[in-house]
Amino acid sequence: MSLRGRIATVAALAVAVAVIAVSVGAYFAARAELRGEVDDGLLARAMLVEEGVDELERSLAADRPGRLPRGILGGAPSDFDVVYYQLALPNGRVVSDPVALPEVAQSSLRDGPVLSDEIVDDVHVRMAAIDAGPIGVVQIARPLTEVDATLSGFAAILFTVGAIGTVLAGLFGLLVARSALKPIDDLTQAAKHVAETRDLGERIDIDSDDEVGSLARSFNAMLAALDESRSQQRRLVRDAGHELRTPLTALRTNIEVLAKSDQLTDEMREELVAAAEAEVIDLSVLVIEIVDLATDRYAEDPIEPVLIADVAQASVERARRRGEGKVVLAATPSPVMGRPASLERAIDNLLDNAQKWDQSGQPIEVEVKDGRVTVRDHGPGVPKEEQALIFDRFYRSVTARSEPGSGLGLSIVKQIAEDHGGTVFVESAADRGAAIGFHIPLAGG
Repeated sequence: MSLRGRIATVAALAVAVAVIAVSVGAYFAARAELRGEVDDGLLARAMLVEEGVDELERSLAADRPGRLPRGILGGAPSDFDVVYYQLALPNGRVVSDPVALPEVAQSSLRDGPVLSDEIVDDVHVRMAAIDAGPIGVVQIARPLTEVDATLSGFAAILFTVGAIGTVLAGLFGLLVARSALKPIDDLTQAAKHVAETRDLGERIDIDSDDEVGSLARSFNAMLAALDESRSQQRRLVRDAGHELRTPLTALRTNIEVLAKSDQLTDEMREELVAAAEAEVIDLSVLVIEIVDLATDRYAEDPIEPVLIADVAQASVERARRRGEGKVVLAATPSPVMGRPASLERAIDNLLDNAQKWDQSGQPIEVEVKDGRVTVRDHGPGVPKEEQALIFDRFYRSVTARSEPGSGLGLSIVKQIAEDHGGTVFVESAADRGAAIGFHIPLAGG
């Protein structure tokens, strides 16, 4: 069953339950009201009997046998067709008018009049039995034909109205479902369109702030993220192709020259081999960094509590062992939730960048504080117009194009920082050099 059908069915069932509950309540309320009037009339006559027992006894002694004194019992000649009377005398004689009623034992009436439903000559009646003391038991009954007919008609009306209401509720549920689910239909069509055309520029028009509108906004955000991711992948492939072309061309040229070894001196051959090895190393580094960016392999590591100071300490010790310059560390623990290997890679890249540019002989300074990692060098610094670009993929300044590197190191730092909900920054030092780093939120902050 479709979602529309389920909504319509639920609406119809809900209305049906409500109609049944209201109908049952209305029916029994009407029944109680109508039968209550009959009971009140019968009890009023019963009170007359209890008040006139003595007079009733004298009247019975003087009256003709087989007749009841209706005037004393509260009846009137016009009541003959609608009210039945019966007197059960202590001597066992029963006087009925106009038909015999079911007899009631006098002992069962000690607590007052008793009301009951009976069938007399195939007629449904309501009967009151009264203890008349020495006179015996007086029974007064009234047919419920009109009451039953009224209740039957009322029940038929309630059933008809309930059935019509349930059908209308189902139809109204379909209309409401169609209107309420239109944004979901639009979302479904958009998803089909994206699946068929691969067009991630598709968007859903949002005109509500309810749950469906929130779902549509989430879908639009997902499409935007996918579109941006695909654009980044395309740029990465395009830029990677451009960057790979240069080392591959140089490597092929060196190999072609080496192939003519009979025309080369030993010194020239050694130079070509060394150049080829350097190109292979650069190419390997470039390929590794491209794979890291394209696959975001560190994102597969579990997120766990990390002290950035410990991660920075490991990176600094590794840089010291390589002997590429002095590195000093000033750190506070800075607890965060993150991926240790990913954060270590980011700090390694910052140190590699600083060591490449700092030829002053002064120590590279690493500071860790409140989730902020800063690596400061004493190199030429970063021109102001280039500070917004150095984290872009494959960006290399004019002065850096003659230096080894792929232009991906700092872009990897940016990606890792953003994966941890953080940001990157670059600042020019007042006394020559640059301070480059990232900041991520502290755990529980």
